[in-house]
Amino acid sequence: MIKTISVRTLIPLIWCAAALGFAACSQQDKPSGKDDAAAKVPITTTSDEAREHYIQGRALLDDLHAVDANEAFAQAVAADDGFAMGYYMLAQTAQSTADYFDAASKANERAGSASEGEQLYIAALYAASQNDQEAQLDALTKLVAMYPQDERVHMQLGYYMNGQQDFAGAVEHYRHATAINPDFASAYNALGYAYRSLGDLDSARDSFARYIELIPDEANPYDSYAELLMEMGEYDESIANYRKALAIEPGFAASYAGISINESLKGEAELAQEAADQMLARARNFAERQGAMFSSVTSHLFAGNYDAATEVCETMLAEAEVKGDRAAMAFISDYMGDMMLVSGEPARAEEYYDAALDYRLQAGFNEANRAQAARTHLFKTAIAAMNMDDAEAAATRVAEYNAAAQMNGTAFEKRRINELSAFLAMYNEEYESAAVFFGEANQLDPIVLYWAAVIHADLGHTDQAIDLATRAANRNTLSPNLPFFRGAAQALLEELNAG
Repeated sequence: MIKTISVRTLIPLIWCAAALGFAACSQQDKPSGKDDAAAKVPITTTSDEAREHYIQGRALLDDLHAVDANEAFAQAVAADDGFAMGYYMLAQTAQSTADYFDAASKANERAGSASEGEQLYIAALYAASQNDQEAQLDALTKLVAMYPQDERVHMQLGYYMNGQQDFAGAVEHYRHATAINPDFASAYNALGYAYRSLGDLDSARDSFARYIELIPDEANPYDSYAELLMEMGEYDESIANYRKALAIEPGFAASYAGISINESLKGEAELAQEAADQMLARARNFAERQGAMFSSVTSHLFAGNYDAATEVCETMLAEAEVKGDRAAMAFISDYMGDMMLVSGEPARAEEYYDAALDYRLQAGFNEANRAQAARTHLFKTAIAAMNMDDAEAAATRVAEYNAAAQMNGTAFEKRRINELSAFLAMYNEEYESAAVFFGEANQLDPIVLYWAAVIHADLGHTDQAIDLATRAANRNTLSPNLPFFRGAAQALLEELNAG
């Protein structure tokens, strides 16, 4: 498991970081001549107790103990309510979207009492919460320029670039972090994921091996390596490493999820469900319960049991309603809409998409995120309209989405312009155009890969179709979209290989 901008697993913000260009730090960077302490961003607090809790929480977060880290950061701000970076880290470890926005806002309000470097950290976080990726990148760039010998600032810019799918740029910053501190374990974890995304599986394996070597008594290194093995199709070896993680930390939720997916990919539906049930039994809070139930949902979908998946989603929705978490309710409703769309019920899908928008508008998001919620709704309902054969509504919604995303969207949304344009071209039987648009859409999305494979197969581009179908069926194993078309991708691949 890799740490991203925040460690929420199932209740993601509806923004994604933009793929803005950035020149990676030169290999000629030299130590600034400052002493070790001055070369790092300081920790500004009036309380020694708060500092101790903060350092403890940061160490826990380095090793992906997000729940425990969150508790430590809560203690830090309890000891010093003016501790801006304490709230920054509360946001980084938030277990719900509402908690994330609350902590990010409090960090921003208190930033004036922090050092210049800390203010840049907080400016980047707050810009992200406002969907302002340009300001986010600007703050992180200035932070790296100010503290080129602080491994943690390189990690933050690396995480940002990873989110833009600029994996080569991310690798550059993660490598800077390891050059500054060769024993900084979490940098090797991040490197492993970035190399994996680049398709450099040997370097990914080496990075995870170093990660395990540095902290062999932690669960996450084995979990991360297991994820690589799953991506490589080595399912039994992947499960064995997930079990190593659980032997160290029996409550490590991500490893149960990984085992469940592995079993699904092997066609072992009962074992997949068993792992999801074990995850639920170990859940410590609402977020982990939602994560465990979502593993149950995907295991049912892999098995083709949409009725069972819908039943679990209804339970998730009911628990989120009791919790009052409208962002979680929006996520579940959106996913249920996707399920209805794939199962041939586009009218019901549109009802769920409408509900998702309503929940997001009730969730207390800022204006930027409310606007993005409306764009997401346009994207989803445009596809639903195509599936209902409503050509006029489809064309109108595609045009509205594309214009809005081009003007104010993130890089993720701008890639979706190509995806939506591809679907519309396919709907209009403009297959050559559809192939081009799919090639410019998100290449980490199994849905994009599958339909691109179908189009290339129909156009007689067999080699391209085989490559795309292979990636659709076997890569991006943690994508929530994988269960929808994996079986179809495998069938297409078998047909293509048979000639």
